[in-house]
Amino acid sequence: MLIVSAILLTACDSIHESKDFERHRYSQLSEPRDRDDVLYFDVKFDANYPADSPVAEDIRMDWLQAWLQQRKICADGYEIESQRPLDPMEYNPGQYDRRYVVRCKLVAKS
Repeated sequence: MLIVSAILLTACDSIHESKDFERHRYSQLSEPRDRDDVLYFDVKFDANYPADSPVAEDIRMDWLQAWLQQRKICADGYEIESQRPLDPMEYNPGQYDRRYVVRCKLVAKS
């Protein structure tokens, strides 16, 4: 029993080192109900990923790319249409700080 407990604690401790853990903790990708031509990428800021850090912004863009690859969308690329802070009065149960509006690029099939 002691060995099983030690293995479980070690496994739980290592999850914090995962890039996916950070991505799920600090971001989400969703499809808005009022638009079918874009996606919403919402992110949280904290001391590790501050709003005004170019390094943190690069990490957030890596998260966006990982979400898109995981869901197999925007295979031809994407563009960020806009970004804005989330309003305190806006429905935001995840308490995200910024919303990016993402549009998939479409390549004409010939």
